[in-house]
Amino acid sequence: MIDYNRTLQLFYAGVLADSVKYYDKAGILGIVTEEKRKQQEVAAAAQLKQLDIKSVSELFEEFSKIFGCINWEVKTAKTKTTAHGKSCLLCSISKRMGTAQPCFLYCINPFKALINHINSEYTLKINQTLWESDQCIFEVLNTLEK
Repeated sequence: MIDYNRTLQLFYAGVLADSVKYYDKAGILGIVTEEKRKQQEVAAAAQLKQLDIKSVSELFEEFSKIFGCINWEVKTAKTKTTAHGKSCLLCSISKRMGTAQPCFLYCINPFKALINHINSEYTLKINQTLWESDQCIFEVLNTLEK
């Protein structure tokens, strides 16, 4: 039986990788990434409300389910939440297609915007991405807790 949800996730990741390829080829990837970053800041609050996401751990977990790009393993402590991922569908497809890095356009900047709207005192720190290493490690630091 066909898993239509997974099929849709595969098509979606392919379209995202394809868009990065053409933005880069046209020399506008940086411009598009910056414009999308601004747009994501504006849209973040509504997106969180629509998805009923109220915490950082929910954000990582729900995005894993919805987009199927990366299966985040999330650990929450008093001063930070850490998310690890060992494979990313978008990175894999992008590398096979020979595109530029898709991470800021489609993952890092959206997460930054959404996390900022969950709590403006949180800071997203990117320790590693699968683009240049063997895993993604994102830390969300709570600047209020010491």
